[in-house]
Amino acid sequence: MADGPRVFEVLVPGYDSLDEVLALQEPVARLLCPDPSHTGPCEVPWSLGARTEEEQDDPVGTGHTVVAGLHATRAGAEEIAARIGAELGRTAHLVEADPGDHEELVEQYRARGRR
Repeated sequence: MADGPRVFEVLVPGYDSLDEVLALQEPVARLLCPDPSHTGPCEVPWSLGARTEEEQDDPVGTGHTVVAGLHATRAGAEEIAARIGAELGRTAHLVEADPGDHEELVEQYRARGRR
């Protein structure tokens, strides 16, 4: 399943406050889903969140972090990570994530297959 879809996180670290990270979620959401009124799940299941450095044993970067969860192929996730990084003007780090931490993405993926 090396080339099949799986769960990734796009991490964009280094923000000074949680408020700054939360303010960036809307532009990232529009990048991931330009038409929020479309029918059915998105082509690439996604979620948004925030992380603070203190929450992780081994953070990527420092400060508060924008976190985008994706269920995609590695190539698709890399392309989306590059777009998010360009949108935010920072380096976006792609890491494979535990599907148990993003069960909603797995469910979106299954629902997408049923349409």
